[in-house]
Amino acid sequence: MKAITRADITAAYARSFSPDQATLIMVGDVTAAQAKTLADAQFGPWKTTGAATTPAMPIDYPAPRVIVVDMPDAGQAGVVVARPAIARTDPRYYSLAVANTVLGGGFSSRLNQEIRIKRGLAYGAGSTLDAGKTQGTVAARTQTKNPTATEVVSLIATELAGMGKAPVSPGELETRKAVLVGNFGRGIETTSGVAGILGSYVQNGVSVDELQQFTAKVGAVDSASVQTAAAALLDPKKASIVVVGDARQFAPSLRSSLPADRADPRGCVKARYRRT
Repeated sequence: MKAITRADITAAYARSFSPDQATLIMVGDVTAAQAKTLADAQFGPWKTTGAATTPAMPIDYPAPRVIVVDMPDAGQAGVVVARPAIARTDPRYYSLAVANTVLGGGFSSRLNQEIRIKRGLAYGAGSTLDAGKTQGTVAARTQTKNPTATEVVSLIATELAGMGKAPVSPGELETRKAVLVGNFGRGIETTSGVAGILGSYVQNGVSVDELQQFTAKVGAVDSASVQTAAAALLDPKKASIVVVGDARQFAPSLRSSLPADRADPRGCVKARYRRT
């Protein structure tokens, strides 16, 4: 951060902020004609200058790794298990979104049930799906006592793998779909919420008509498609593991619990956290 100059900032701005890359979204008590008048008045003089921006390219993800960040004074260990997923426009998006909600979306999700409710190893555990324009990630995360970090990593991996091994029961499927739809409903309760969702659609190449179709598309997801998406996109063998905490209390057990190819030092990165 200290090495960034004002010239770096203005150059980055010139590359990124131009009308050919911008979409203006207005949501509220405004007609299309009023919106156009406002847009012309405020943005009419804004013209595209400079060379065209290079299109975003898919990320070349590294091979799965195990990363331990040693913080000797940490009272708890932060655990993240993350792997590449899909772009937002991928036809499997809704099946994976439902699978992720079953896995780690809310209090009744499988991760929270196994890690918090059944074993009391954490205050909460969950997972997120981040699907962007060209790629995405799925990440399961929690915090636990340092000595139980290895157990939590194992539980997360088991739940990730289990999603693709057996179909979700009808009852669980419907309740988790209801959670997904409910979260979406809360997101569109306000004009700013609708604008934000439409902005993400534009950014990720999704039709704005998706706003009207979201609930129906979630409702159309069945157990078979959830299992298929999970088998392909939640397999923990393709996930990286990150544990941050007092490594003395979990690193030996974590190393011994890993498959041979990941326990090897070349597949495990250890770093010491330094306060600045």
